[in-house]
Amino acid sequence: MTAYKNCTLNELDYTVVKGGKTTISVNGKNIVLTFEDIPAKKPKYMDIKIFSVPKHVMASIIINAYLKNDTDNLDINKKVKEKLANCINTAARNRFGLI
Repeated sequence: MTAYKNCTLNELDYTVVKGGKTTISVNGKNIVLTFEDIPAKKPKYMDIKIFSVPKHVMASIIINAYLKNDTDNLDINKKVKEKLANCINTAARNRFGLI
């Protein structure tokens, strides 16, 4: 049985434009995730690229994150963290067969 506790917003060390990181634990092994904001294909948007160590766990997942002009919006950081947490939890479940 695979043990995984869902990643929550409070566990994410992430700030819009600056990126961040967090650590998740699967079966007692720590996996470090790093978030990097990158320009999206559509010029008005920014994506977030997720890197993991070890690399094979989440190989460069990219999520559509926010509008470039939205960075002054007070709620944007929370909304992006919600997207990140959902993405991380879904990817971890898929990767380790928890779904």
